[in-house]
Amino acid sequence: MKVYNSLTFQKEEFEPLEPGNVKMYVCGVTVYGSPHLGHAKSAVAFDLVHRYLKFKGYKVNIVKNYTDIDDKIIKSSKERNIDFRTLSNQYIAEYEEIMEMLNVEQDTRNPRATEVIDFIINFIKELISKGHAYEKNGSVYFSVKSFPGYNSILQKRKDEGNESEEEDYTMDQDTAFGEDKLDRRDFALWKKMKEGEPFWESPWSKGRPGWHIECSAMILNFLGETIDIHGGGQDLKSPHHRNEIAQSESYTGKKIAKYFLHNGFVNVKDEKMSKCLGNIFAVADIAKQYDPMVIRWYLISSHYRTSNNYSANSLEQSKKEYNKLFNTIKKVHESVQIEEESKDMDNLILRVDNALENIIKAMDDDFDTPVAIAEILSLFREINKVILQDGKKINESFKKSFVDFIGKIDSILGVFPDIENKVLGHAKGSDEQGTMIKNLVDLITSLRDQLREKKLFEMSDQIRNRLRELGIDIEDKKI
Repeated sequence: MKVYNSLTFQKEEFEPLEPGNVKMYVCGVTVYGSPHLGHAKSAVAFDLVHRYLKFKGYKVNIVKNYTDIDDKIIKSSKERNIDFRTLSNQYIAEYEEIMEMLNVEQDTRNPRATEVIDFIINFIKELISKGHAYEKNGSVYFSVKSFPGYNSILQKRKDEGNESEEEDYTMDQDTAFGEDKLDRRDFALWKKMKEGEPFWESPWSKGRPGWHIECSAMILNFLGETIDIHGGGQDLKSPHHRNEIAQSESYTGKKIAKYFLHNGFVNVKDEKMSKCLGNIFAVADIAKQYDPMVIRWYLISSHYRTSNNYSANSLEQSKKEYNKLFNTIKKVHESVQIEEESKDMDNLILRVDNALENIIKAMDDDFDTPVAIAEILSLFREINKVILQDGKKINESFKKSFVDFIGKIDSILGVFPDIENKVLGHAKGSDEQGTMIKNLVDLITSLRDQLREKKLFEMSDQIRNRLRELGIDIEDKKI
């Protein structure tokens, strides 16, 4: 199995630090608003990684954090005149509800930044003692100059020795903080409180941690000094992951992660979907119109490293594809089976086995879901042709092979949760609906007979004509 490693800018064979076990950290959400499709893209992308690693037999210890204290949360809580904890609790609950809806498996842990404040303070103390951080007027900053090669982290450079302090770098809330720091690239590890802000006691001031230090602390606290996979969105490469690498490796003297994986965005008219740009589409709103599995299907239709361009048309296409898959599964479940062996079914079983091999091959190549999906769609078209167009009867061997295939696909892609019960429930629902309609028609015809007995023919004729418009014919007998 190969993965694209952002540290080396190439695909590499995946070999965990400890055979059979994978330690994985994913940067989670900052909880100050409702989850949108961009959040869902990242969550589903790393859920795919998580699922496939388990499918390959690995035991996965995955940690995904909540940033529940930062500038955006403070600003939003002030605007709403509520405590920041109330705000973050509200959006954490909403996020978890959306993740369950999208069939994202539970992580091993979902720590909050505010749970590790003491650990962060000790982390910062150690960085100061090692000469990688310094205090200025109650705030603490990481010294970029203390970490050689800082500007080349996660970026392709012609020559690391030619790096310059004047090189471009991405500004963020922690880098922008502080007018008295020694280097404009230095970023805040601890921020002295401003009036009215939430705070914690520290050796330097009443204040709060910076954003970058939160993830480094949680990785070290819950997973250890070096992990196998560090994941997050492409927008986190710089400065967030760059800063994580610098401060973590300055603290431990070891690599923070063997592989860095970055997911693409969901774009609207080729612009990243984000709260800042005001072009967000909340998952909860979209789920009012589309089955959550259609949304998931749409998100995995693009490779995790590439971006989806969102539009109503793209979701409609995903809906058509997914519904075709569901209907094929339903047809197989409902088809009358024959007992004897069949060459047609034997060939179809071989095609199912071949499809699974091709899907595994695609997923082994840096989780290539577009290729895997194309294989699934091709297989289902062939199954439909044999069963519907050619009118072939399925046997128990094929059905068993097909059901096993669907189970494996769900364990990898997570798009057919509890499919058998859904299919059976769908069939049961159709039967119940048919029974209800028959009972209603019987009731109407009985009432109509009573009207005719009372010679209220005009009213009874109106009912007969209306039923005919609905496709229900009634033959009257002479009274």
